[in-house]
Amino acid sequence: ASESIRKVYDQKCDQLRNQFAKDCSSQVIDKTRAVVKDLHSRIRVAIHAVESISKRIEKMRDEELHPQLLELTQGLTRMWKAMLECHHAQYITISLAYHSKSSTVTSQGDSRRLIMAQLLDEIECFGLSFANWINSHTSYVEALNGWLHNCIMQPRERSKSRRPFSPRRVVAPPIFVLFRDWAAGIQALPSNELTDAIRTFLSDLRHLMAQQADAQKNQRTADANNGESENKDDENSEESSPNLSCIHSSLTKVLDRLTKFSEESLKMYEDIRQKSEAARIAYLNCGPIRYQTEK
Repeated sequence: ASESIRKVYDQKCDQLRNQFAKDCSSQVIDKTRAVVKDLHSRIRVAIHAVESISKRIEKMRDEELHPQLLELTQGLTRMWKAMLECHHAQYITISLAYHSKSSTVTSQGDSRRLIMAQLLDEIECFGLSFANWINSHTSYVEALNGWLHNCIMQPRERSKSRRPFSPRRVVAPPIFVLFRDWAAGIQALPSNELTDAIRTFLSDLRHLMAQQADAQKNQRTADANNGESENKDDENSEESSPNLSCIHSSLTKVLDRLTKFSEESLKMYEDIRQKSEAARIAYLNCGPIRYQTEK
């Protein structure tokens, strides 16, 4: 509505200038001038309303949203610290488990298939959950970061010498710095490496399960003697050892990538906290800087 009023106002101003140039009668000029004054008053009221709304949005942004986001990032810092300890312990456990396999009882037949099927389901669920979490996390940060930048009036035509908006260069409110670092940090996380490791492990596990299913099917068809069947069970167990080694290697890599992802996530949130605090101090020292907001 305010944009349409501004267009009419510009048209009437042009009309008034033309009337002066053509030396129209004072009655015609006064009538146009009255319309221009009315439109100007309406524009001033609209601008005042927008500025009032903008101030309320800025107050909500700096006094409500920013503290809540700081609390969220602090909670995520604690979470990833705990996750790092947990996944590192898992990595150490699986690394040592294969070397102590000789002292354990190896599961056979249906029991092994059930264990592998359960492991396959759990890893598939974990892979999907991880991908959904990354996508949701990224969308959340990008949406809020985009909303913040929509509050800034960018020049319609950017010259080559004009640099893009930088929260640190103009000492913007610290929430801008927080989201800039958060958005950049998420993109730098090694999520693809972890996803690739999960896919490789699932592929190796499915391949091993198919091999064992075929071997057991052929064994039951060829042998009806229980004794011979038990001996071949032992032989199949020994033959599957190289495949189990491949599975162990893939699972170890998954936990290694998961540990590194947790470590990088923890570093990211600690870095966000430190830089956000530095931005807050710089903003307080320089005082609030008024920059153009969308009208």
